[in-house]
Amino acid sequence: MMPPGKLSSCSAAIWLLVSGSAVLASPEQTIQLQCGAPLQQPLCAALAGELNSRFPGSEVTSADEPASSPGLTLRYVGQNQSPDWISGYLAWQHRDGRNGQGPVIEHSVMDGKLTPDSLADFAVQLVRHTEFPL
Repeated sequence: MMPPGKLSSCSAAIWLLVSGSAVLASPEQTIQLQCGAPLQQPLCAALAGELNSRFPGSEVTSADEPASSPGLTLRYVGQNQSPDWISGYLAWQHRDGRNGQGPVIEHSVMDGKLTPDSLADFAVQLVRHTEFPL
């Protein structure tokens, strides 16, 4: 049998692990991604993946998923799109009211049409070149 002092220390450690695990499991902040037309869904999926890579402690949600108070809201703003070419930028708004946008990024494919893989490359460039307030 353990002495009472060791038992209470052990209980306290278990309590910290259990109560702290909820805090550790919660995201640092929520990033809400707003996507428009269904044609943009492959792009939005690629953007979500790239945002998860860039901000691993954050939770990336889509606008149709309920988010109580996202720390950052992002919206892809398309300027031009054809079967082999796309251009646009990311606009953002922080919870504290600040807002901004990244540069216009263009992406084209010379030997075919845009594919989910080429849109993933475009998403990487959009996220890489946008300065986020995080």
